[in-house]
Amino acid sequence: MATQPPVPATPEGPRGLDLLAAELRADASDVATFFAVLADKLADSLPGRVAVERRRPGWRRPPEVTAVEVNLAEGGDGTILRAERAGQELRCSVARSVRGVLVSNRPVPPDAWVATLVEELAALAARSEQTRSALGGLLT
Repeated sequence: MATQPPVPATPEGPRGLDLLAAELRADASDVATFFAVLADKLADSLPGRVAVERRRPGWRRPPEVTAVEVNLAEGGDGTILRAERAGQELRCSVARSVRGVLVSNRPVPPDAWVATLVEELAALAARSEQTRSALGGLLT
């Protein structure tokens, strides 16, 4: 099973996503724009962990984001968040995997999905930072 790249330890990491989520929640009246911005920001911040699905509504219109899946599972254990857009409605779910097997998948409201995403990214960043600190201590 392939391992996922670590969450970047930059201002655009979990803290940047937390600020983005708060900003977008304040004006979530346009779901399509909210979803497209969030999908692009996640894909840029978490390369290799985010899958964005797009659909072209007509041959002359640009593709629209229809779904985003964020796979934060490491070594088959962890959280997988998925959000799908149908018109102005968002359907979100949070799944847990153990050893690569989905053990739960539950629907959640969009606000809970964003909160879970931010919490999981913060935990992942903390684990990655602990790993970097431990390796740094071994090398010095």
